[in-house]
Parts: sequence; C-alpha cells; structure tokens
Amino acid sequence: MPALLLIFALSPLFATVSGQVLDREGHPLTGATVTYKYIGVVDKRSHIIPGGLYEDPKMVERGGRTVTTKTNKKGAFAITGMEYGVYEVKIIGPDGAHVYSGQKVVGDPADQNVQNVLNVDLSAIYRGPAEPGEATSLAGGKKTREQLELIRQENAHAEKINRLIVRYHAELDLQDWPGAIGVLKELIALDTERWEFYQNLGTLQANQAMYEDAVRSYARAVAAARKTLANATDTDRALTAIGDLLLAQADAYERLGKADEAATAYDQAAVTYPHPFMAHYRACNMLANGGRADEAIEECHRAIGDDPARWEPYQLLGGIFAAANKPNDAVEAYAMGVAAARKAADAPAEAVRARVGLGQMLNAEGNLLVQQKKYEEALPVFAEAAGSSAYPAMPYFNLCATNYNLKRLPDALAACDQAIASDPRMADAYYIKAVILFGQGEVEKGKFVVPPGTTEALNKYLEFDSTGTHAAAVREMINQLNQPVKTTYSSPRK
Repeated sequence: MPALLLIFALSPLFATVSGQVLDREGHPLTGATVTYKYIGVVDKRSHIIPGGLYEDPKMVERGGRTVTTKTNKKGAFAITGMEYGVYEVKIIGPDGAHVYSGQKVVGDPADQNVQNVLNVDLSAIYRGPAEPGEATSLAGGKKTREQLELIRQENAHAEKINRLIVRYHAELDLQDWPGAIGVLKELIALDTERWEFYQNLGTLQANQAMYEDAVRSYARAVAAARKTLANATDTDRALTAIGDLLLAQADAYERLGKADEAATAYDQAAVTYPHPFMAHYRACNMLANGGRADEAIEECHRAIGDDPARWEPYQLLGGIFAAANKPNDAVEAYAMGVAAARKAADAPAEAVRARVGLGQMLNAEGNLLVQQKKYEEALPVFAEAAGSSAYPAMPYFNLCATNYNLKRLPDALAACDQAIASDPRMADAYYIKAVILFGQGEVEKGKFVVPPGTTEALNKYLEFDSTGTHAAAVREMINQLNQPVKTTYSSPRK
C-alpha cells in the first residue's frame, strides 16, 4: 500500500492572518467585527504513483477555538497565533449588517494554496442593475480596471442615496417636514430619474400647502415615470402609478382654485388609468364643489359606468340634484346609492366606509321625503339610517320630529330619547321632548303639574343652546311651571 503523507505535523504550527475591509464607497470600514472559527484541518491524502505525486485533499472536521477582533481606523485587522487549519470567517459591520462570510485555509505562507490574507472591498462588488431587466456589461466575468472603477463609482453613488434615505425617514419620524423636503431635493440631485422621489416631494409640499411646488413636482414625477416604466412587465401597475401621480397633481390644482387645470389633469389620469373610476369620481366632486353641476353630473355618470357597484358617485349625484332643487332626481340617486352601499357593506374591507355612506344617504333621502311631505315614506328611511349612521343622533332626531309632525307622540318621545342617548348635548331633541311632556301637563290644586323629565328637558335645552331658536319659548314654559294657575271657577255663595 502506498505511503500516506499529511500536510501537517503532529505538533501544531501557527500563522498570522490579516486583511483590510473597505466599505461600498471604498473607505476603510472601521469597527467591523472579524471572527475566525476553527473548524478542521486539510488532509491532502497524497499518494506516490508512477510518474509523480497524486493528491486527493479532504477536510477533516475538528472543533477549535474562535477568535474575534475589530478593524482599526484603516479598516485593517491582524490576528497572530492562528493554528494551521480551515476557518469559518465572518465579518459584521459596525451597524450589525453582514459584510462577508466564507471559509479560509490558514497555513504556511510559502504555500500558495493558503489564504492568510483576507481583503474585502465592498466597493468592487457589483450589486446588479438599478432596475429589473436592465442589461449591463458589468455582470459576471472578470472585470477590467475600468469596469472595477465604474462599479466603485456606482456603489459609492448608491451608498450616498441609501444614507439620504435613512435621513429622510428620520426626518419623517421627527415630523420635520422642511428637513424631509430638503433631503428629498438632495436625493433628486443624485438621481433625477427616480419618479418616487418627485412623488414623495410633491406629497410633502401638498401637505404643507405648497401647492404650486407640488404641481411642478408631480409633473416631473409623471415625466420620469413615463420614461422609467415605459417597458414595465406589469403594464397595469405601471399605468396605475402614473395615473396616481396625475390624480395627485389634479388635487393640487384644485387646492389652488385652478379648476380648468385640475379638470385637464383628471382627464389625463382617466385616460391613463386601466380602471379610471377614481379620476372621474374626483373630477365630479371637484366640479360639484365649484358649482359646475352639469359637468359634475357627466363625470359622475362616467364614474358609475366605470364601476356600477360603487356607491360614492350616487351620493354625489344626490347632493348635486338636491342643491339644484330637483328632489325627485335626488331621491332616485340616493336610493340607487343606498342599494349599492348595502351590498358593499357585506364586504369586510369596505364595510365601515359603506355603512357610514349608507347612513348619510339614507338620512339625506329621508330629509328630501319630509320636504315633499312624504312623512310615511320618510319614517322607515330614518329608522334604517339610525342603524348605520356614524352619528345616529341625527336620524333619530329626524325620526322624532317626523313622528311629532304626524302627532304620534309616544313614538316621537321614544325617538327623542334615542337621539339624546346617542348625543346628550343635542338641544333640539330636548326641546321636542319638553314640548311633548309639557303638553301632557295637568292642573292640580292650582298648579300646573307636568310629567317627570319635563323640567330637566327644558333646562337641558337652555344649557346647550341658551340663545337658540326655541330659547324664548322654553323660558316661557319654565315660567308657567313656577306660577300658580288662575281658574275662572268659584264656589257658589251660601
């Protein structure tokens, strides 16, 4: 059997390991933690064969010590007294981020196969293209000096952007809006093609009522997004992103009172969006607020055509028709909106908003029916509104007032109590309750006696609306409670 030769003698041999770590900008990475963990030795399993020496190296696992050090101001490190063998090496940056991991053979410096020196240059590691699918000549293969320099420049540029992004989020956390705007402008100076930077800038400017600046930022965002997303694989997502930018720009124009420019931007958003409902809906709202009813109605109908299941355009239409003194059209629009909102309320994601909208539309519809003196039709509408409204006190009060007008006093009293329970500061509910109870008073022993709760209701009205429409009438009722009642009846003379 051929003789087996080992690379190491039985007694341990020791070496020094060293190296340098550079960050993504090519600067020394100070304070990085370098760990060498001994995991085994290499058995070359050398065999003498005719014509030479055959080696079949294999690592033999062994447990050993772990040595840790830190890089100095030059990013350098050195560890002496390292036993020959195989080590698992890890480098962690001062911020806790992973820098490097791998296995290295420590041994005789004269052996060309050992790796006693470890230099890690993060600035020379290619990080990939900036956008998915972007081709580059820097990927893979051995790099020329010029390519390495280009990689270093790109990495340094990316690192500056990353540091600014961290600063940006810090400014947001502190709610330092001017500071955040300043950082975004620095980011844009470093990368003029990132539409997201312009979008964030426009959003901050709009939130700070800097609408002229926001309009310009959104315009630059749209231009950059059209260029960046021109060949996007997800077309719907890309067009939606551009549509969102146009929608935000339109909103900024609206805040400036530039209705024509806003309408144009809404139209552009509608043309861009794969699903243009929101653009038409927002245009309807803007035009309605500006008193351009006919144009608003047209935009709302377009929104309904885009998504007939949405209830919001019907609510806008109801308000537009009501303001135009077209109660029948308004009631019809609200009724269709109510039907859509009932269905939307069954979907968990939309349940809360849909129920709020449902309550608002039902209450508005009930008020229109009352105006048309359709009291009987209004009662069930107010009752349903109270069950879904975000402010149920109002439909309960309307239910109270409608029943009072129909002289259904017990029902009116019960509804007023529900309104008061929902909002204990609702003065008008106390007034109707007081009027009903006062009307049930009787003369007893020369005094006008009212049911329990009457005096409290009268006083509560004055507490919450002392100068209100009914204040004088309430004070007169209170005065009557404090005065003896004069009767025309007298006992016959004996």
